[in-house]
Amino acid sequence: MSGTPLIKWNNRIRLVLSDVDETIADVYTPAESEMTEELSSFIRDGGKLFMVTGGSMARVERDITNQIDPSLRRDILVSHCSGSEVWGFTEFGERRENPFYSIYEENFTPELKQSWRDVIAQLIEEFALRPHSAQPKVVFWEEVGRDPLDIMLDDRGPQITMEIVNGIDLTDEQLAQLNYEVPLTHGKRDLRTAIQNRVTELLTEAAVPITPRFGGNFALDFAVEGVSKTTSIQSVLTMPEVLATIGLKPADVQTPAELEVWSDKYSVLHGGTDRHMSEALALEVRSIDFREEDPAEFPEGYNIVLWNGQQHLHHGLLEYLQSRNNS
Repeated sequence: MSGTPLIKWNNRIRLVLSDVDETIADVYTPAESEMTEELSSFIRDGGKLFMVTGGSMARVERDITNQIDPSLRRDILVSHCSGSEVWGFTEFGERRENPFYSIYEENFTPELKQSWRDVIAQLIEEFALRPHSAQPKVVFWEEVGRDPLDIMLDDRGPQITMEIVNGIDLTDEQLAQLNYEVPLTHGKRDLRTAIQNRVTELLTEAAVPITPRFGGNFALDFAVEGVSKTTSIQSVLTMPEVLATIGLKPADVQTPAELEVWSDKYSVLHGGTDRHMSEALALEVRSIDFREEDPAEFPEGYNIVLWNGQQHLHHGLLEYLQSRNNS
């Protein structure tokens, strides 16, 4: 993109809707201090931040919001587990006692929660998977290895996520070691596809309203049926009582130029769930993609632009945030 002017900071932003993993921080990794400093500066100057993530609330607090001054957290909202719940913070920076809504708690009985976990246990047995705790992928590769059957399993309450960190592009040799078929998906033998197909059958049989969906680069998210980043954003933007907690009114989120989406995975072909954030908003709202993706794979009609700085992913967002100083 040599010679192309750098995408300019939008001085009109009132509310940012941002992904977390690989946009604000690397997966299962704390945000870098420069990032939290820039986000804090943005909020201090009047910006509001709504993080929408497939990750857990615990992850967001531990790795991001706990690094932000408590006096600024009141201007932050968090939708975690793919839109299952939305949380906010008190004026003292503490997480509120209850979420603004929880599709999970409102619809899942203890018996249903257990049935879901029984399905996951059966799935692990059928596919001979070896679960490990969630951790940065580099640490996983160093300590566990590269076998496709070694996965990360993260039970987040309203969502369970499998990180198939070694199995999204199986070799012929790896396929030969399996006693089940892995369908070809967009030119790759992605183990997630086989797991997704089977778990859909098991969830239907058990009458558990959970939808398996690709997330990130190698995740398979088991999320509450009917919720998404789209439904989460649309719900919040039409709830005056929630907007009021971050100092906004419904009229403040009607102008496209005063909203912006920050994310890193919009591809329709490769599990880009972040596009659902854009789909919740007016077509004119600018969405910035901090990953090097093919625009031909984006959903049509949306104002999705590729970041054209020197850095990408969370370092790209940091570069964009730092450009505020020159705007």
